Amino acid sequence: MLKVNVSFNSTKATAGLKNSIDQIVRSITTDLFDSIKKITPVRSGRAKRSWRMDKKSNSSYQVRNKQPYIERLDAGYSKQAPNGMTRPAIREVLSKNRSRRTR
Repeated sequence: MLKVNVSFNSTKATAGLKNSIDQIVRSITTDLFDSIKKITPVRSGRAKRSWRMDKKSNSSYQVRNKQPYIERLDAGYSKQAPNGMTRPAIREVLSKNRSRRTR
């Protein structure tokens, strides 16, 4: 008689999956941070220097800028960035990471 037992360790599998997801989210957020900072128009440099990326929790990050005029710049106020910064940066990151997307 031959017996084959197959088991699945869900704890290890989910831990590995969580790590993979966290790495992907961190990579995409870093790409967004770099892209948005690159696109930010420069007059004094304050807006560009004020970008921050913070980890909020596992697989959750925040890209922020506390300058009071950043929303105006993002609305296209500057001739250096007439389309703002966030939308073009998001398009760039999506284009770069299309192969990672699952269908």
